[in-house]
Amino acid sequence: MRIQTNLSTCIGLGTAAVLALSGCANNTEGGAQPLGEAAVVSQQADLASLVPADIRAKGVLKIGIGPTYPPNEYVDANGKIVGWDVELFDAVAAKLGLKTNYVDATFPQIIGGLGVGTYDLGNSSFTDTKEREKTVDFVTYFNAGSQWASKKGVTVDPENACGLKVAAQVDTNQLLVDLPARSKKCVAAGKKAITIQSYADQSVASSAVVLGKADAGVADSPVIAYAVKQSGEKLQLDGELYEAAPYGWPVKKDSPFGTAIQKALEALIADGTYTQILTRWGIEGGAIDKPVINGAVY
Repeated sequence: MRIQTNLSTCIGLGTAAVLALSGCANNTEGGAQPLGEAAVVSQQADLASLVPADIRAKGVLKIGIGPTYPPNEYVDANGKIVGWDVELFDAVAAKLGLKTNYVDATFPQIIGGLGVGTYDLGNSSFTDTKEREKTVDFVTYFNAGSQWASKKGVTVDPENACGLKVAAQVDTNQLLVDLPARSKKCVAAGKKAITIQSYADQSVASSAVVLGKADAGVADSPVIAYAVKQSGEKLQLDGELYEAAPYGWPVKKDSPFGTAIQKALEALIADGTYTQILTRWGIEGGAIDKPVINGAVY
């Protein structure tokens, strides 16, 4: 999930058709209502000792985030950056004796900023990929796949989407890799290409489907499931989840901070806090058993 949230228009990719929506929406989402009490996490001294001295001296992590991807990360009605990604890493930071400061940023800014010290960490539903591992290290924390959704009552087969208009958020794997590959396959078979619609904000991409501007939308599995839930039965899930891959928190390449984060998450998994947080947000199906550093599957 991957774009600066102060954009108020829908951005096109290549020859993708982009249809303007009235209002084109902002990134504020007020509908997420996690169930149960938030976890209370205390510092664990042996884990805090693993934090590099320069970060420990600051005490506050500067974290790059693009909060346009509910329920993972988004801005609530009070203007606060929230989401299960935020809650989970806040728990990791607490284990390490650190506080968090989330900074609204674009996807490319976050990766690039890690290398020059602009950010200590990225937390924005990053898929851990082999290409990204060339410049940063990732600590994996969740498994997400891709899934499609369409307007309620209008079933779409993702494997037979030639000629359809499909919406996705900018800088996502779905927009940059998945949909172009599917469209290319359509053309090779003598069928109509998929019209790929690119939107700056996931809520706008979902609205395009609700309003009939797009035939379907595709996003990470927890995000599209949330969009369906928030639509008030105006959307439905289509097809099966596919191409599951790990989300990871990116840190500066070869930084020992990655190990500190990994060990803190292992502790949260062991004491049940990790499961508690995911269950609060209804996305426990993507839970992992053991975090690793650089666990890309493609």
